[in-house]
Amino acid sequence: MTVKIEGGSGVVVDQAAKELYEVLGGAPKGQSSLTIKLQLGGPRAELLRKYRNSEQAYLIYPSQDGSWIEVAALQPAGIYYGAKTLQQLIKPKATANKLEIPLPAVTDWPDMQDRGLWGSDNFAHVRWMADRKMNWIEQISAMGIDENGKPFARLKEGRETLINEGPLYAMKPVPVVLHLEQSGHSVVQAYPELKAKSNHSGLMCYSKPKVIEIIADWIATLGSLPGVQEVDVWMTENILGTGGCKCDECKKTGVDPIVLEARAIVKAWELAKKKTGKDIGLRALTSETTEDFNKIIFSELPPEVKVVYYHSLLTYTSGRQPMLRPYLAEFAKSGRWLGVCPNIGDIPHFTQPFTSAQFIHYRMSEFVSKGVQGLLGYVTPRVHFNRFNVEAAAEWSWNVNGRPTREFAYSWAVREGLKDPATFAEYAEAVGQVLWDSLGSDWPSRADYRPVGTVVSQLRKGKLPDLGFVLWDFIRQPFGNIKDEQQLDNDQILADKAVKLAKQMGIEEFIQESLIAQGYIRSLKALWEIKKAVKGNTVAPSDRAKTQRYMQMYVDSLRQAIEALPKWEKTVARPTDPPDFTAKPVKVIKEACIDEMIEYAREIGLEVK
Repeated sequence: MTVKIEGGSGVVVDQAAKELYEVLGGAPKGQSSLTIKLQLGGPRAELLRKYRNSEQAYLIYPSQDGSWIEVAALQPAGIYYGAKTLQQLIKPKATANKLEIPLPAVTDWPDMQDRGLWGSDNFAHVRWMADRKMNWIEQISAMGIDENGKPFARLKEGRETLINEGPLYAMKPVPVVLHLEQSGHSVVQAYPELKAKSNHSGLMCYSKPKVIEIIADWIATLGSLPGVQEVDVWMTENILGTGGCKCDECKKTGVDPIVLEARAIVKAWELAKKKTGKDIGLRALTSETTEDFNKIIFSELPPEVKVVYYHSLLTYTSGRQPMLRPYLAEFAKSGRWLGVCPNIGDIPHFTQPFTSAQFIHYRMSEFVSKGVQGLLGYVTPRVHFNRFNVEAAAEWSWNVNGRPTREFAYSWAVREGLKDPATFAEYAEAVGQVLWDSLGSDWPSRADYRPVGTVVSQLRKGKLPDLGFVLWDFIRQPFGNIKDEQQLDNDQILADKAVKLAKQMGIEEFIQESLIAQGYIRSLKALWEIKKAVKGNTVAPSDRAKTQRYMQMYVDSLRQAIEALPKWEKTVARPTDPPDFTAKPVKVIKEACIDEMIEYAREIGLEVK
């Protein structure tokens, strides 16, 4: 077999050919009976212009006599993705002695223009992400003011794969200018006169031209890196109630300081383009500080600026409710470019398993239906801890109306080399629902959340929420994703089923995950029954035995979970990973849930061990 490049070459098309030869077992040594043509441009490729995101669309067209297959596309990215599809079709049936080449007719294009991840160790998974047709990768830059008072910006050490490898795989490396109130600390230290009139130590005054020049230098330096076409500037994230600059010059503008920040970013971007002579693209990421002013900010940003919606309390959530408020959907539907930055695993920095195709499909369905063009997902502590959900996000950000959740899980199991894909698919359908309902209820990730207190403290006050209750649009602890008792009871059945299926597969990762899911949902069932029985910190004599059993069930279920958490971590961690990512969840569950319930039981005259 021969791979033939036609219509133009380049690093991406050459890489596509190289990868095809890899899966075919190398370049042919004799006469070839089949030719795979990589056709950039041409009559067939022109048919793709009518499709969404046509620059990434591709067409696979086989000859009638089976002598050749053509991959046609308008741009190199489309060639790469068409070649990826051929690789995926060939690999499962390839053996040492036989290579079966399918002859499919395919026309394909992505629902979202940009699909990717920021942060964590995504830099170590560039090829893996590209294999799943992800094309957007971000990392926070090393930046500030040097000892000579000059602005500097560069990729952090070890992140060079973004620019060394990313462009080979049709990926867009986008360096980040960190939230400006955080980036501002080094600026204010070097130039105290640039500090905002505010109690916040890192806020800069955007009425000072020097501030704009510094931001422009950061954008220019990062935008000049090899393979970089765009820079993402993250707007101020948290001003800690201090407000923005209150100097006379800023006050004269008559607008909020966060709007002045948006204007400063645009001015800095325009200055950076002049300095470099390069048409650097700009992305601007919002925050909780910008939320009340986003409509104004959007109107200040030129149409070519790509907006990425982020709000740590509203986009880092696993709750079952729409993420995008109406004004965001209106912005996207107006033709403006909108991306969104959600969690793909559970809430960041609370490490626990979350195999849930249902959760991911729900999120991607909302984004695509509302016209979102970019997915900038976030997973912690490592990408490989969340590989199922990341791959699901890649799947449905490309084609949200493709495979249903069960079929996706089956195909994932095949690619992972699992012995029984059908059983895994059934397992994923069960455990995915249970974990989404518990983790989507902030359980147990917000078990010690100070603004509302622990569940035991809420029990004491008679303020433990009802099923389905969500406070302030983001606090779901502990029942927010569970609407009624039928759902709660059904989740217990699904959890028991997941444990059985995991043990049937004999795969330790899923055995431990299922035990965690079962422990979580049983603890919520027990907590709900406790809530119904406790009135004014007393329990009716007729209910005392039953309530004691439920309190013991609550404690035992969570003990099961904290025993399984580190065991699960060992199954997904790599030798180079730091240890004990699950130590935080174990500590929170033990201290804020188990220990407090045992003490509360004693206070009301019940015995729980």
